[in-house]
Amino acid sequence: MQLVQTSLRSLSLCRDDALRLGIVPLAIYFVGMLYGRTAVAQLFDSFEQGKSEIEAGTAGPLFVTGLVIVTGLSLLAVNWLRFLLLGPSAVDGLGLGVRRAHLVFLGGAAALGFCASLALSLVSIPIAILLGSAAQFGIWAALLLIGVVVIRLAMILVSVAIGQPISPRRAWEATQGQGWAILFACLLVEVPFVLVMLVIGLIAGSTGLAAAAPYTLLLIGCVTQIGATLAQCGVLAAAYRRLIGVQA
Repeated sequence: MQLVQTSLRSLSLCRDDALRLGIVPLAIYFVGMLYGRTAVAQLFDSFEQGKSEIEAGTAGPLFVTGLVIVTGLSLLAVNWLRFLLLGPSAVDGLGLGVRRAHLVFLGGAAALGFCASLALSLVSIPIAILLGSAAQFGIWAALLLIGVVVIRLAMILVSVAIGQPISPRRAWEATQGQGWAILFACLLVEVPFVLVMLVIGLIAGSTGLAAAAPYTLLLIGCVTQIGATLAQCGVLAAAYRRLIGVQA
């Protein structure tokens, strides 16, 4: 809970800087969702219907949408991590000064996400065979275990963002016994934002606002995701400062 409190307190106290550094990533995120909203909706419909394959013609828009979103969130993450760990002077203006750290962070985040997805796909097969009808619980357990590994290795990305790279071994050793705490802190800090979206979604659905102003709701969803990303980066920054430390 201390990590969660630290993150939310930093976000509240530095809300003007959060707005300053979040406006451009928000625009990128919104454009990406605007482009791929139809494909994303079709993907969720396929999941709800229990289909294992996506409809033809959606793979391309989904890939482009994912690339745009990851790019925007990576820009936001690097700038906010630098702000929290190195101070306000580390990020000027709107945070558009793209450095090598931004590109390495983007590549590292994409690689880590790909490896996590691949690992989940591989373990899902034996889980489905061995557990049968209870496979869903096994997959959730595997997802949490993979999440712990990812969150511990994410310290490498934090070090890259602030220009003080560390080795995978040091990241792994520094987070020994702390992986679950950091993971659950990242999940807990997102709860307020999820609740806000659920309330807004219920109100919009019952009043007809969802059909009358879909783009407004899309923008609100993007703003909420930007806020959640800032909060999760705050957790990682607090954990990094405590477990690894920042060089002067």
